[in-house]
Amino acid sequence: MRMSGKWLVLCAVAVVFASFLGFANMAASQNAEMGRKIYQSQADCSNCHGWAGNGDGDDPRASRGANLRETILTLEEIAEVILCGRPGTAMPHYDNRAYNDDRCYGLTREQLGRDTPTKAETPLVKRHADALAMFITEWFKGAGEVTFQQCVNLMGPESIRCDALRP
Repeated sequence: MRMSGKWLVLCAVAVVFASFLGFANMAASQNAEMGRKIYQSQADCSNCHGWAGNGDGDDPRASRGANLRETILTLEEIAEVILCGRPGTAMPHYDNRAYNDDRCYGLTREQLGRDTPTKAETPLVKRHADALAMFITEWFKGAGEVTFQQCVNLMGPESIRCDALRP
């Protein structure tokens, strides 16, 4: 069976597109894995938001963070909150230059005064904030109540954190 030139071109385009989707999915997965590492260790997100992202912080001295499982923010908005913090709340900003100009919500330190978010101990660049936002979106957003299986998937099968959730 011979294929016409048109069909060969269409088949080639389909193969290229499928390959692109595969690479895009792989890149998103790698990005989420980088975000997971940032969440769990580098940025100390679990101190306020909890290991499960449900707002039950790991550090009893820390402020209670938002329940990331209930967020309605988009991927881009989550990244913005990471970089810029939340004015008037305990959510710090991770961008070293936040509020030096109007890159965050169109506001400066002078305009916000005492409501300016504090600077996080560990700064993040946009690439890291995007990876962290991807992780939050993939693992927490819309995930509902914490389950044993989610705990095992996130923390590993040997984690003592999962014991309380064991069926």
